[in-house]
Amino acid sequence: MRNYSLMVGAAIVAMAPGLSAGAQTAETVLQLDEIVVTAQRRAENLQKTPLAVSAVTGEGLESAGVKSVVDLSATVPSLQITNTGGGASQIFMRGIGSTNVTEVGDPAVAYHIDGIYIARATATGALFYDIDRVEVLRGPQGTLYGRNATAGAINVITRKPTQQLEGSAAVEFGNYDALTTSGVLNVPLGDTFAVRAAFQTTRHDGYQKSITPGPQAGNDKDSQDDKSARLQALWTPAENLSINLRADWLARGGTGGGDVAYPMETGDPRTILSRVNTYRDNTYWSAGTEINYDLDFAQLTYLVGFNSAKDDRVGENPSTHAPNYFYGLDETWSHELRLGGETDRLKWVIGAYYFKEDNDVDFRIFLADDNYLSFIQPDVFASTKAVFSQVTWSATDELRFTGGLRYTKDRKGRNGGTYFTNNAGAVTGTVTLNVSDNSWDRVNWRAGVDYDLSEDSMLYANVATGYKAGGYFDGMEPNDYKPETITSYELGVKNRLLDNRLQLNASAFYYDYRDFQISAIGTIAGQDATVTLNADKAEIYGLELETDYLLTAFDRIDASLSWLHARYKKFLLPRGDAFSNNVANAGIARCYTADYTAPAPRAADFSGCHMARTPEWSINLGYQHEFEMADGASLTARVQTHYESSKYLEYHGFLENKQGDFTRTDLTLTYKPAEDAWTVMAFVRNLENDDIRTTSSPNATAGVATNGTGDFYAPPRTYGVRLGIDF
Repeated sequence: MRNYSLMVGAAIVAMAPGLSAGAQTAETVLQLDEIVVTAQRRAENLQKTPLAVSAVTGEGLESAGVKSVVDLSATVPSLQITNTGGGASQIFMRGIGSTNVTEVGDPAVAYHIDGIYIARATATGALFYDIDRVEVLRGPQGTLYGRNATAGAINVITRKPTQQLEGSAAVEFGNYDALTTSGVLNVPLGDTFAVRAAFQTTRHDGYQKSITPGPQAGNDKDSQDDKSARLQALWTPAENLSINLRADWLARGGTGGGDVAYPMETGDPRTILSRVNTYRDNTYWSAGTEINYDLDFAQLTYLVGFNSAKDDRVGENPSTHAPNYFYGLDETWSHELRLGGETDRLKWVIGAYYFKEDNDVDFRIFLADDNYLSFIQPDVFASTKAVFSQVTWSATDELRFTGGLRYTKDRKGRNGGTYFTNNAGAVTGTVTLNVSDNSWDRVNWRAGVDYDLSEDSMLYANVATGYKAGGYFDGMEPNDYKPETITSYELGVKNRLLDNRLQLNASAFYYDYRDFQISAIGTIAGQDATVTLNADKAEIYGLELETDYLLTAFDRIDASLSWLHARYKKFLLPRGDAFSNNVANAGIARCYTADYTAPAPRAADFSGCHMARTPEWSINLGYQHEFEMADGASLTARVQTHYESSKYLEYHGFLENKQGDFTRTDLTLTYKPAEDAWTVMAFVRNLENDDIRTTSSPNATAGVATNGTGDFYAPPRTYGVRLGIDF
């Protein structure tokens, strides 16, 4: 086993030009820090966790310029995260995700803050500040996480109060009149009680400038004006008991929007024609409590969380310049009770989970002459009940077996309707009532084995299942669709080599993905309309590599690589959709097949088509060097770049919705004085300043292969200076 480690280490050094293996003997005290994660609902070393999990520390987030979940794509392999004009986050992991960010849509990647599940996509955009680490678990997490973790889970862990009086403050200035401020204060109040308060504000002018002439011109789009605060208290009344209370507040302002008409009205995605003064006035509250009680033989943990979201925004259709209005109130409660322990040979956890959501939505689209198409849904509800368990048995000191089970029961429904209303909000006509009440249940499982090849190298294999509950579309019952299911097969290896200076983790996976939920043609109120239905089967497989290497005490390289094959293996829509049923698409490039000589509705076969947002290659590469200065100060330079090969942004294979390959490079230069009390950092994000599309969909209303309500682009080049101080 020792020879295995030496062979792998020698191979990595040989493949990395300019990296000398001799450096390890000159600096034997130099080694990578250990990172503790809770991916398996217990604290353990990242390198001893037999899962494909990435962990980014708070310091790593700061140096990489990660301010929200959207920025994580540049640090984690096989992860695609984008914003929408309404402020919602669309998360895709290893080719699986969801673009339905409405009140009836569910994500495929479960998002948690301090263990509390965040249901709505608009609430996942909370600012990253005073963060201990972010854990990204790739692959279905159907056993321990359960709800909507078909593709994986993201856990944001905030810094907890400590028994040390400390604080920090920072201010950042940048182009687009950007200003970010943040602060932290930790105060111990006796030997058993401490509080921690933190805040952050972030604002910038719109990345899209409105050049519409005249008094009817709308405002600039894609601006930000967010304010956030967090208060925590930690009480340890006894040696075996701790109670952590947390409350968060986030106000999201700015103009919102950011969609670009297609074809572009100005020829430049950073300049637009606008007729509507859009705004975003969203407020999110959350509160949670975690209680840990040591029973000697096991630890009892209780997590309770409450989230409240108010979304109030005005948007603009970039093609028609018609306004739309959205107002929604969402409240969720979640409870989780776990009992976990370990002996010399056994580690185990059992638990129960309950989740409840209530949503009230009013969405109005302007038609003409002060008339609106209004989706008024005052009663949207969902609930989840689950019990779960997982056991790891050490057959020997080197060999371990893991098994897990989870039973989940979901219920979802709503009472509302689609109406015509006037400017005063009065209903003038009914399109259809929207009523549904459905339940689903499922047993998910995980089986795994891991083996220590040496003290610092581990090989693991897992087979796991996941499921995402079904749902419903507009109209009356029956209007439901089935759950998605996935079976994952994964093989991985984790290594610490070269005297703990090189970390090299790799994984290979294969997914059998069935009954995936997709938009197609259905019937609502006797008319053909776009609905969500189940398609048959997709096949996904790929390879991932992550490495971190301390070349010297002053040089560090971090990198990740992902190769992904994601195709629909069997995907036939017997009645097609809006695009296969429009002969205007007969002669254009596309991936699906349809007999355009036959009358509509005509079948469309998407078998073999690329899944959306699945570049074949994605690479993250970072290098930093620390310069020692004569007075004991330091100057640290870092460059990091993200590369993606071309990808389709939706599944029809239209060239209009394809993003070509691109790179995105960030630079930072940080000065730290000898006393280490303050720092100054200069930065440039997106050095290339390329126009990179992150979302795009064809025009479902017209049924043609042109972009629908428009494209959405990643931020342009930004730069600035950040000053921070610790006290």
